[in-house]
Amino acid sequence: MFSRIEYSVTARTTPEKLWEAFSDLNRLLNRGIYSEATWTEGKPWEKGSRLRYGVMQPRPAAITAVVTLAEPPYRITLLNHALGVTAEQVVTFTKAPNGLTRVTMAVDFVGRSQELAALEVTEAIQFLTHDALDTMLERWQQDQRGH
Repeated sequence: MFSRIEYSVTARTTPEKLWEAFSDLNRLLNRGIYSEATWTEGKPWEKGSRLRYGVMQPRPAAITAVVTLAEPPYRITLLNHALGVTAEQVVTFTKAPNGLTRVTMAVDFVGRSQELAALEVTEAIQFLTHDALDTMLERWQQDQRGH
């Protein structure tokens, strides 16, 4: 099975500001979706660094990831592993006209989970992809309001 999920959001700000919000893993916590988001090896957001996500929703899982490309604030690529599935996650921050920045996350994934049907895998990856960028926007908006 090889599949792709893609999701984009746009905000009237710079790639640097959205990168700052995206790179704050704490934005994922305390919402009943992630139990942890922890760097386990290397410096955060550098090539070769590793992290672990504990996911509670939509399905309990442990995701391990390694940064394979780091070009902040414009691009980050991670290779994720969970439940028998390997996913390459590419996040790009692109300046657009009128002061806008578009952030796109593309996730290409392969493998077969013993725990989930193929459709459930796709739905889970889609849910987490949307959550990652939606929480980035929420974190950026909080910064705008001075919280």
